[in-house]
Amino acid sequence: MIMRAKFIFLFVFSILAAACSSAGIDTANRPAQSNSNVSAEQAFSNNSQKAEAEANAARSAALAAGEPTLAQCYASKVAGKVLVREQTFLFDHKPYEKSCFVTFANPNEMVDKKDVPRGSTFHIFTNGEDVFEFPDPFGGQTACWVEALSFDDLNNDGQTDVIMAGRCLGAKDSYPTNAIFANVGKGFSTNEEANAELDELENIQQIRDFVKRNLKRFFN
Repeated sequence: MIMRAKFIFLFVFSILAAACSSAGIDTANRPAQSNSNVSAEQAFSNNSQKAEAEANAARSAALAAGEPTLAQCYASKVAGKVLVREQTFLFDHKPYEKSCFVTFANPNEMVDKKDVPRGSTFHIFTNGEDVFEFPDPFGGQTACWVEALSFDDLNNDGQTDVIMAGRCLGAKDSYPTNAIFANVGKGFSTNEEANAELDELENIQQIRDFVKRNLKRFFN
């Protein structure tokens, strides 16, 4: 009877030991938990390196094609003016392909360097040269500045026009002063009378919608 009890005990013990051993193998074979923080940092680093490499490749391709970079656009200069980086862009539209659209402000009209870019003027620079200055969009008013710009083919003639949303300083407050520069093939022109109809509009989309509903007022 004692021998039989010992046998049963040994048999049960063997089964339990095998089960524990099997469970240990399963756990060991499971993939180790990844450190999510390390993986995220590595992924971010890899993405940053890839983005930088792609940006360098794009800059190299642009230089090889004779196209300017934003850094070159930011180097544009007009005597007595300060460049407005936020309103300066690469410009690749007829008749000024591979160029820069550059906005300048007049520091004599500004309170300080942090002031809005009063006395804004707009220029096209090609190969570092000031090749075109846009007509005055403010009708001779002073203390005016640009708040937003957009390049659109408004009348579907295949040529890119320029929308400007600006403001001028009044006696008590500023007010909208907007303009359309129509692409006339050899440059850009503007119609002060037509622009006056835009003065109650507050943003680029409102201006765009109004012009498209009234094309004959802005395009001959």
